[in-house]
Amino acid sequence: MRKLLIPIAVVSIALLGWWLWPRDGTGAAIEFTTQPVERGEIVRIVSSVGSVRALNTVEVGSQLSGQVIELLADFNTPVEAGDLLARLDPQTFERRVQEAEANLAVARANVSIQAAGIEKARANLANARAEFERQQALVERGSVSASALDNAEAAFLSAQADLSIAEAQHQNALATVQQREASLEAARIDLDRTAIRAPIDGVVIDRAVDIGQTVAASLQAPILFSIAQDLGEIQIEASVDEADIGSVRGGAAAEFTVDAFPGETFQAEVGQVRLAPNEEQNVVTYTVVINADNPDRKLLPGMTASIDIVTGRREDALRASNAAVRFRPPEDLMPESANETGGGPGGGARGNPGEAMNRMLVEVGVDEATREVVAEELREGFRGMVGLFQSGADRETIRERVTAMTREVLVRNLTAEQVEQIEEIQRQRDATRAGTVYTVNPDDSLTAHPVRLGISDDRFTEIVIGDLEPGMELVTRIRRTEPDA
Repeated sequence: MRKLLIPIAVVSIALLGWWLWPRDGTGAAIEFTTQPVERGEIVRIVSSVGSVRALNTVEVGSQLSGQVIELLADFNTPVEAGDLLARLDPQTFERRVQEAEANLAVARANVSIQAAGIEKARANLANARAEFERQQALVERGSVSASALDNAEAAFLSAQADLSIAEAQHQNALATVQQREASLEAARIDLDRTAIRAPIDGVVIDRAVDIGQTVAASLQAPILFSIAQDLGEIQIEASVDEADIGSVRGGAAAEFTVDAFPGETFQAEVGQVRLAPNEEQNVVTYTVVINADNPDRKLLPGMTASIDIVTGRREDALRASNAAVRFRPPEDLMPESANETGGGPGGGARGNPGEAMNRMLVEVGVDEATREVVAEELREGFRGMVGLFQSGADRETIRERVTAMTREVLVRNLTAEQVEQIEEIQRQRDATRAGTVYTVNPDDSLTAHPVRLGISDDRFTEIVIGDLEPGMELVTRIRRTEPDA
């Protein structure tokens, strides 16, 4: 008898549950799935990939053509600025130095010759002047003819010209010496360039030359070595889609992983958002430079990094599940309040502006008396702008005037730090979007709650403005169960 009572009891309980289960007008049972509103952290991220690079990589080339006769650096060789990396055959350049030295010696000897020529011209000039003066005296006494004086004068003028020529030739010889000195210096520079040296401190990460190889430098210097500056710091050039680039800012925190160290996360920071777009197959991306420390030199150039850039963080946010934010009931269960408040996909409301301002004042620690003063001055300011509202001015002009008036009131009554905090809160709230979430009433009907939504992560969305409180159950799904025939 007891064995028979057990299945009867089970069937009775099932029938009672079926009778009490909520149903719609068709007799189908309605099952609500809900998740609670709660407080917690929300972290919004933008994901990307990029290659690990040295902070600064220098390609070392050769300005000369020649054969490599010596290599003093190889892959992974640590070097300091000025260290010898390789040497080209210097014989040709040594001969050019010797030739330039000989040309300089000839030029300097020519200077000495021209200096002697000046002295000779000066002596001839002195003799010609003396002869001219004697002829002048003799002509005055009538001892010689006038033609003799003319000859002496011509000789004197010719000697002056010879001295000018000698001095000019001496200047030319001096200029030639400077030219030969410059040629010698250029030859020595070329000779010095046969020694390929490291321009920076770092590590050789690539060697593109071997002993005996001929280097041909023509229009472009051939690359012999690549040197990565101190690998204690690295950077990653990540490609971020144009849809996400608007939320990425310099200084934002980031973290990344590499396949070489599974399970290990490296911390980083956004160093630069480059303005130049990269377009490929109609897809536009922007390069974001991520900087990170690499004290153990574990990260190597060329590694592929999977990056998460933190574009928003809320520590103690009121949050709802993404499923609840996306949920929209079927038409036959849509509450009337949803139509009144715009509870569709684009619904929601910002709330009373005065209440929103008061909440912000409370949030930054403004006392009640100051809040009342701010509220009164804001009301007075709006009353003074009634004419602007009635004039039919465009929305942008009205917004700018209201913003300026509000800031004047805040600056007049609050500290600079409080004003900055309120402006930051306002910027965050301006970035919100409208939404509607739903709760279940005791009679199994739904109530729509218009809200303003903030940042989202892969599980939760921030509730910035709304009448929700922690613990409230939000509908994420409705399932209809047809009764058994």
